[in-house]
Amino acid sequence: MSNAFEIDIPKKDHPLAVMVQQRADANESNVFDLYYCDELCGCIFKNEHNVWIYEPHTHAGLLLDADQIQHLGKEIGEHAYNS
Repeated sequence: MSNAFEIDIPKKDHPLAVMVQQRADANESNVFDLYYCDELCGCIFKNEHNVWIYEPHTHAGLLLDADQIQHLGKEIGEHAYNS
């Protein structure tokens, strides 16, 4: 995975490591695919109201609450747009 980076999501027991990869397509450059245990489990993007939206795949192995989604989005934003 080129241009992929890892982000830890705080969980009750221990942090959860997720691999993040920005889509290469220029029309989807603000969409990031999420991988957990080397499996594509969904994508995340920022909507027009600057709220991060997580769209799990139908067989999602990654369940996140609203705070975890916003944390993940904030970390992605800092890594992808400030590096």
